[in-house]
Amino acid sequence: MPNDLTERRSRIDLRSWLILGVGLGTAAFLALAMGGLYALYNWMQAPMDYAPPRQFPQPRLETNPAANLDSFRAAQRAEMEGGRQADGTLHLSIEQAMDRVVRRGAQAYAPLQAPPGTPLPVRPEAVR
Repeated sequence: MPNDLTERRSRIDLRSWLILGVGLGTAAFLALAMGGLYALYNWMQAPMDYAPPRQFPQPRLETNPAANLDSFRAAQRAEMEGGRQADGTLHLSIEQAMDRVVRRGAQAYAPLQAPPGTPLPVRPEAVR
């Protein structure tokens, strides 16, 4: 009496024509899909009749970089030295600001006191 280990298995009957048909059908479907996408791409593509640029413009480089750097540094130095600016604000130079800190002495970094004045009125609906 054959047991499970010694029992011979029956052969599976494969239909080779069915496997071949599924494979060829899949290949035909992929080929048709790719051909359709290629045709759609060519149909939707914009025409390629652009005029090439005639001549590229010359690069706009500095003609005198040393003079430009000197004028830039002079403007920075004038701003650092302080004085009245074009927008009307008054700027202190670094030296003037450091002199003011030194003049305050030990209280140089103490918090500033608020100017005396009357407090702003409180709206009645804001009072709890």
